[in-house]
Amino acid sequence: MQSNPDEGEQLSGQPAVRMFWTGPPLSPYELLSLTSFVAAGAQVFVYSTNRALRVPDGVELLDVRDLLPGPVHRFYFPDGDPSPALHSDLFRYAALHRFGGWYADLDMVCLRGLPTDKVYLAWETDKEANGAIMKFPVHSPVMAGAIEEARALMPQTERGAPASLRGLLGPPLVTKLVHDYALDHVLRPASSAYPIGILDTPAMFDPMRCDELNEQAARSDFVHLWNEYGRRVRIPKDLGPPKGSFLDGLFARFGFSFEDEARLSADAVAAWFEEFQFLRQVRRHLQMRYVPGDALDRLDGHGATAIDMRLAVAIDPPAARIPVHLASKPQIVRTFWAGGAMGPYQLLGLRSFADRGHRVEVFTFDKTLNKPSWITWRNAADITPAERVVRKLAEPAQSAIHASLFRHALLHRHGGWWIDPDVVLLGAELPESEMFIVRSDDERLLSTAAMKFPEGHAALAEVLFHSVSFDDKPAQWDKAGAVLLAEYLAADGLLDQRQSPEAASPISRFEVEMLFDPARADMVEDKLADSLFLDLHQDVWLRAGVPRELGPPLGSYLDRLFKRHEIGWPFAARIEFGDLRRWFAYMYRASVL
Repeated sequence: MQSNPDEGEQLSGQPAVRMFWTGPPLSPYELLSLTSFVAAGAQVFVYSTNRALRVPDGVELLDVRDLLPGPVHRFYFPDGDPSPALHSDLFRYAALHRFGGWYADLDMVCLRGLPTDKVYLAWETDKEANGAIMKFPVHSPVMAGAIEEARALMPQTERGAPASLRGLLGPPLVTKLVHDYALDHVLRPASSAYPIGILDTPAMFDPMRCDELNEQAARSDFVHLWNEYGRRVRIPKDLGPPKGSFLDGLFARFGFSFEDEARLSADAVAAWFEEFQFLRQVRRHLQMRYVPGDALDRLDGHGATAIDMRLAVAIDPPAARIPVHLASKPQIVRTFWAGGAMGPYQLLGLRSFADRGHRVEVFTFDKTLNKPSWITWRNAADITPAERVVRKLAEPAQSAIHASLFRHALLHRHGGWWIDPDVVLLGAELPESEMFIVRSDDERLLSTAAMKFPEGHAALAEVLFHSVSFDDKPAQWDKAGAVLLAEYLAADGLLDQRQSPEAASPISRFEVEMLFDPARADMVEDKLADSLFLDLHQDVWLRAGVPRELGPPLGSYLDRLFKRHEIGWPFAARIEFGDLRRWFAYMYRASVL
């Protein structure tokens, strides 16, 4: 072992690359990574908890505890499978701060000589940087900041943390550092280090896609093998890749060969990835850690929301996570739900608040709802009797819902925030003012999308008192809503406190079509850059006949929101934007006729 690895690069003139490993003996895939960096002329140091780990010639084994004392930090997937990614994240920041030089994950393959830049970091996607391969100067303030923030975030990643928090110390933190230290100008494009994205991991085993992937990586510095994804799929790493695949060519390039009987089958690998993704979506849909024996019966029982067995795998591979910032002062937001199972767009809205650390409370009379654990469910009967809010009508299976009455009663009882379920939180911090009201498109009224009142507000008391006269008149319940509230706020001289409609609805109900348009996704992103809320106006597009269970068009702004806020909803199919335009055109034409 080298006695002083701090001086290695200075003495030899070779670039130093540091890596971390814990777990079983190195497989051919890790050996491929190590060999590629040795071939690039690097001094390679592997830090491990296993002092007897066998490493190839040209690689030095060091004790990770000399750099990062203490136990190995792990997060756990919902099925209990542990991952040492947390410790790997901490290690890379500590190693780069102390030594400077290069850090590389053991599933990065170096394709050419190491770049000589003082800093190397690359985007993984248009919005997210990845730290699987990095280079920084010794004692870099960026890495000092990374260590400080990583340790502060660690408690949020403990066992049982949602998927949106488990990886906080990885790409989300790296991306935050990029913005905090204004590093955007030095970042390499994804094609430099991640020419093959995680969603194309199965393609690396597919001989039919070898030429395509070779072309994608032809001018890249590195390629990422996404071993963690393969490990989750349970790909046997002691076997070689299918003959003729991109991975086969990569192994051959660095002197590795496999007997035919010691190779994976391309068809088997494709099936394993499909089965993994399908079972993952079944677990999410049923909100269970394991797939029960009666899973198909349970899915059938979900009716229109059941997974299409033929389409679920192909249409919705794992989403590329887009990081969100947590609120420094989380608040409680409340809403009401009645009328059957919640759809994906309502869950999207509520999840956007939960992902930023706000407590989401949903009041309902329905005890049979399939209820996500990240929502706090409350009994609506504690606020007002069900018979005052939900009334069966003469038409079969039809009910009237007096949501305004419940909203006013809830705000009067508890005060604080009300949000409609189809409102998405775009920023992190909610206003701390006692009152927040927004003017609707109708100058005389208020938007119900988002509002905040002090507990026991006098105007709400007046509205509730006068709402009693409408109890037996479901056809007039709309008069006891925004109209009545605006009337009593005006009487108290409070309507002037209303903010403009854009405060809750920066995309108006007449512009909502653009949320589905992939061609306008960047334009919508720019338009909403400084907005706090986004009202999806789902009532408008449901009137247009847009199916509530279908996913948005791939690449649309709504698609980006679903990637940002993971709700575990397996879309069996997606809306075609051309169809959606026709639906809206029919609705507008019918409203004019």
